[in-house]
Formats: sequence, C-alpha cells, structure tokens
Amino acid sequence: MFNILNAEPLRTDEAFKIDASVSSNGVIFDFNVNENVYIYSDKFSILLGQEDITELLNLPKKKEYKSNQVYVSKFQILVPFGLISSSANLDKFNININYTGCSLDGFCYSPQNLVYSFTKFLNSYQISKINNSKNTSSNYQPSSVKKGSLNQDEIAINIENKGFILTLITFFGYGLLLSLTPCVFPMIPILSSIIVAKCGQDANIKKSFFISFIYVFAMSLTYAIAGILASFLGANLQSFLQIPTVLIGFALVFVILAFSMFGFYQIQLPAFLQNKINKKSENHSGLLGVFIMGFLSALIVGPCVAAPLAGALLYISKTGDLLLGGLSLFIMSFGMGVPLLIVGLGAGKFMPKPGFWMNQISKIFGFIMLFMAVWIASRVIGDNLSLLFYGILGIIFAVFMLPNSFKESDFWRIKLSFSLIVFIYSLILIIGFTNGSTSLTKPLLSEISHPKSSLNFTKISTIKELDDFIKNAKKPVIVDFWASWCVNCKELDKILKDPNLQDILSHFELVKIDVTKNSDDDLELMSKFNVYGPPSLVFFKDQKELKDEQIISVKNVDELKNKLENILNKI
Repeated sequence: MFNILNAEPLRTDEAFKIDASVSSNGVIFDFNVNENVYIYSDKFSILLGQEDITELLNLPKKKEYKSNQVYVSKFQILVPFGLISSSANLDKFNININYTGCSLDGFCYSPQNLVYSFTKFLNSYQISKINNSKNTSSNYQPSSVKKGSLNQDEIAINIENKGFILTLITFFGYGLLLSLTPCVFPMIPILSSIIVAKCGQDANIKKSFFISFIYVFAMSLTYAIAGILASFLGANLQSFLQIPTVLIGFALVFVILAFSMFGFYQIQLPAFLQNKINKKSENHSGLLGVFIMGFLSALIVGPCVAAPLAGALLYISKTGDLLLGGLSLFIMSFGMGVPLLIVGLGAGKFMPKPGFWMNQISKIFGFIMLFMAVWIASRVIGDNLSLLFYGILGIIFAVFMLPNSFKESDFWRIKLSFSLIVFIYSLILIIGFTNGSTSLTKPLLSEISHPKSSLNFTKISTIKELDDFIKNAKKPVIVDFWASWCVNCKELDKILKDPNLQDILSHFELVKIDVTKNSDDDLELMSKFNVYGPPSLVFFKDQKELKDEQIISVKNVDELKNKLENILNKI
C-alpha cells in the first residue's frame, strides 16, 4: 500500500453512524454502517451499566467476510424497558456500545466505546452521548507489529489480504525442510517400534498409517500450543524488541542457535529428562500412549530444531493472531512429520538414509540463523554496517557451498554457479559498505558520492509543542508521522534524503513525530490531524493546515517533488 497517494479513509463518525431514540417499548439504536465498512460481531457488545446484555438482545444477521462474522449496512437494535428495569433505574441509566470495525480498503478503526445517558424528563427522555474512544485508524503495513489493542485484527486482515492460506502453505514448506534435518530421523525408529508393538502380526497400511497420524497429530499439537503462546505474548515481545539491548540479545541467541546447527554443540533436554519422559510414555497403552509419545517426542526434538523453530516463533509473535499462530506451527509440524507418515504407509524402505547431505541441510539452517541475527541487529548497528556482516557471511556461505570435488554433472555446475554468484554479490556488499551504501538491492549506489543530506528534523511529541512550533515557523512546515516498526517509513526516509529533493526541502521546516509507542499523546496527535497511521506527511502554511495536501504514502521522488512544488505555489 506504499503506492497509495492521498487515499483518505472515512472518519470514524462517517463510517459508523449511530442514532439513539426512545419508543414506548424501549431504547432503539439505529446503526448506519457505510457500505465500504463492517463491524466485527465478536468485537460488538452492549452493556447496561456494567452488565453485558448483548446475548439478551435481538441482534442483526451476521455475514461472513474473509472468515470473519461481521455486521454490515443498516440495522436496528431494541433494548426493551423490561430488560432495563431488571438491572437499572428507568429514571436514569447508561447504555454502553463497544465495537471495532474495518474498511474494505484495509483500514481498521480503533475500538469504539460510546456511552449513552438517558435521563427521564416529564414524559420523555433526554439523551446525551459521550465518546470514550481513542479515535484513530491504522493503515495496514506488511511488516507492522504490535502498536495497540487493535493490532491483532489489523494483522489478521492484512494476512488474509495477502493470502492466509498461502501463509499456512509456507509454514508447511518450512516443516518439509525441517523434516530433512537429522533431528527428525531419530523419531523413525521410535515410531516404527510403536507400530510393531501396537500392530504385531496384524500390521497393515491402514492401521500403521493411523498410528503414525495420531503420533504426528500429537506432535503438531505441541507446536500449535507453542505458536498460540507466542502469539498471545506477541505484544510484550514486540515492545521488548524496540529496546536496543534486547535486540542485540536476540541476535546473540540466533548466533548461539546457529552454531548448534553447525554441530559445535547440542541444545537439548538433559539425558536423564529424556530417558524419564520416554519411560513414562511406555507405561501407557493404546492410542493414548501413541498420542502421549508424540506429544513428548516434540519436547525432545523441539530443542534440537530450536534454530528454525525460533525463527518461526519470532514471525508469529509479530502477527499477534492466535488462530494463525496455532495453525502455522501445527501445519509446520505436520510438514516435519511427513517422513513419519511415510513410515506409516509402509514406505520406510524408500526413506533416504541419514548422511552427509542431511548434515549440510542443518548447516544451511545455521547460516539462515546468522543472517537473521544480522537482520535483527541492523536496527541497532545501522544498515551500512549490516552490509559488511552480510557480505562476510555471504563469502563464508559461498565457500561452504562450493563442490568438494570436480564432477562433470548438471548438479555440480549448478552448485558451482550458485556459489560464485553468492561470492560475487557478497564482495559487492562489502564494497558497498566501504562506500557508505545502506541498500542491499543497490549496494554500489554510494551515499558518500552524493551531497550529504542535511535534513534537520525537529522532534515533537505533544500537540502543544507542535502548535508552538507552527506559530513560530518562518516557512511552510512538513510534519512526518514515523514509527520504528514501519517499513514504509524507512522507504520514505530514503526518498526524503534523495539529492534531487534537497533544494525544494530547504524551503520547508521539518518536524518528525515518533508514534512507535502509540501513547496517548501519539493518539491525540494522530486524531487531531486525521492521520491513519505512519507514514503520513501533514503540511502547514501560514499557520494553517493544508488538509487537502496530506499524504498517506509516497511512490517516488518525482511524485513528492511535484507535491511540494504545488504547496509552495499555493497562495
């Protein structure tokens, strides 16, 4: 959505119109939801005082939208006087309406909390409304992370827009790759012995496959629980990830995991615990014993595949979606269990034997973990220094991938070509580092070769500070709403630093508002200027906001340059 220019969503009061009235039967709420907006049914509630009466009311018919039950269009809800009198005084009472909604264009509105007060006066009621909501909306960003109570819904919708099923298929692919590591193969004799013990002489494909399925299902359930926990704790993980020391700590963890994949040491449960777990599982019989064994096997193997598993959990924790978190690791574990299911089909003799090539796969995962460590640390060490680490790692990886001996075969040529390409690209990254570049895709585009950008942003965090700044500004003002988790914000930063923009930017005063923490001050600033999430540029001229010129995101340098020229030419 970085290519959307001036695409302004509806304000909250335009998207959701609610009128309250009193009839002889009770209180009537008329909802008029814009045709491009919907309300989540599971985020909708009506409270009489402190009591939730939602389930006692005649609610509108739900519609399904992308696996969600939603309310749309116009509908009416009656709160009968009989229900009100059972819990409140009819002379004076409050009804709270809570709801959360999103637009079809991918904008989510913050949770709404409306309090309607009804006071009886003569033969009618005086109605007053208080809006306790934090009225701000967020534009979905592909790499956005937790920034508020709505983020779980935002990310869930974003994943659906990009392909919820595709995400699950991707995790299944990860599972297939993990199934090729030596860690999974020890489960084959375990499962084989279970099949022999349970089936005996009556072994057949159907029965042995069913036992394998139960075993893999239990294993997958273990990973699903881990995924749900990671998703549930996602907000805390993300807030910690903003701290530089924690980022470096996470990077070091990935380095430790990488070296375990290289075989320098093993990260696993102590032997006495593994033996104890295995002995306990032997005491159970029937399918329950198979299930328990599968569950416990995941505990044993889990630390062994900790490196790729940790990467998966880190991704899931950022989504904050319980359903996706559980399903993703459940599916990934099923991918890991494919060799075990093949054993159940009686195709064990066709399974590849553990050997050198499987150890190579583990080491490739180790390199992936090291690259992830650099990626995590890049937010602390900077993009330029990251190029150096990427380059060094790439050269080592290229040498690792070189064929051990000369063989005239297509596979040998492909492997050699791949190693040479990685080696050359890694050298280019190191050259880019020495030239001051920060781009992985254009490492030879040196920032040093261009005039150094001297953008001086004034950092502001409250409305009062911004008002004072605008009053004293001698030039038009650009206010940049920015967040550390916002990928598109970094792209906009690069555009603003482009040499072709420096002349025209010198005619503006620049303000940066960091909304990373999504604090009350951040929300107040965003609400005041109808900012629906970073990156957003708000313009002021002659102490007045140019509302028609606000930019939600920018395509390229030329587009922003034209916009700035139009603003300067405005009378």
